[in-house]
Amino acid sequence: MFARKGDEISDAIVRAEALLDVLRLSKVDLTAPEELLAEARRAAEEKRYPEAQALAARAESLANTLEERHRAARKALTAARSLAKKARSMGLDASELDLAVEAARRVSREGTVEDGLTIPNYLQARALLDVALNSRRPELDRASAVADEIFTAELSVDALKDANGNIDREEFDRVVLTDVRALVENAKALFSKGRLEEAKAAAESAEEAAKRARLDYEDAIRAFRAAEKTLADLRAEGAVAVGPERLLDQGQSLLRQAKLGEAREVLVRVERDAGRLAEVFRRATRSVQETEQAISALARGGEVPEEAQIALQDARRALGEGRYGRAEEAVVEARKALGKRQAVRDRLARAIQDTKRKVELLRAAGSDAANDVEEMVLRAEREFENGDLVNSSEDLRIATLLMGKTRPAERPATPK
Repeated sequence: MFARKGDEISDAIVRAEALLDVLRLSKVDLTAPEELLAEARRAAEEKRYPEAQALAARAESLANTLEERHRAARKALTAARSLAKKARSMGLDASELDLAVEAARRVSREGTVEDGLTIPNYLQARALLDVALNSRRPELDRASAVADEIFTAELSVDALKDANGNIDREEFDRVVLTDVRALVENAKALFSKGRLEEAKAAAESAEEAAKRARLDYEDAIRAFRAAEKTLADLRAEGAVAVGPERLLDQGQSLLRQAKLGEAREVLVRVERDAGRLAEVFRRATRSVQETEQAISALARGGEVPEEAQIALQDARRALGEGRYGRAEEAVVEARKALGKRQAVRDRLARAIQDTKRKVELLRAAGSDAANDVEEMVLRAEREFENGDLVNSSEDLRIATLLMGKTRPAERPATPK
């Protein structure tokens, strides 16, 4: 019976020794469990088996407890060191955490007494670390969020630097980036002083300013490209756009100087003015073409008024020089001249028809001059059809004079 009891005690001691061997791989202080285990061995050798078994069990339990406490304290220590490192990386004070780490180590080494045994004070060490962590973690979490805001603002500034391909870099830095960078630097300064809310607001302002600058830049570039395309289309049609071209140069100059708002206003005006000019140009071109066709048609039927030809030449010249308003005025003058010519034709045509009716009346009255008058009227009609209005009018005048000199033929006496 005693032999079997001795074997059981031996097994308990072996289990405890095995556990301690495993736990020694960690950095837990196992001095107290080792002392208990040594006492258990002595008690077993002296065949004080109940005492030996209790000591072995106590050694095993204490070793597990110490390992658990050590692991928790170690975890808190790692967290405190990491948080302190993070604080220093952000330029913030980490002294509270550093002091907590030192205090935890000291308390752990000094130890405490439990159940008559001196053991490492891992519980108190962990408590000290937890207090420091709970004190600083919320602040550092906020600081980390603010640091991210500042970093995002810096990225926005960097994106602006990469976007200014159409702008003089030095001017862009001076006019646009200087103010944005100042906001970022202000955020950093406030952050380093621990004024997190103010730093956050400054970082947000910097990011917003960078976004506005980028939008202004994109709007200006978009307006510039649209204006360029509109003017290119106008040039392809043959239009002369002196005013919009000058405005485009002005807008491009402002863009190079990084005066984004002013550049955009000018370039939008270029687009607007070019659109209006396109309408005027097309209307003037169409008017000149229609007048050319009208004069060509009239030329095929006879003489074209010199006044209309001069006005058309003036319209063509004005169109080529980009004076589209003057071109339309000249077209109006040409059309007026053509209108006068047409009025003369209409009056002459009516006069010819009226004279032809009078010839019929003369013939019916038996006038000797009817044939002569008719010959002049027919000649006037042929000249009219050939567009020779001057000679037609002259021959018709002669016919009218002949009619004025005629007398009705004497009727033979009626037999009684």
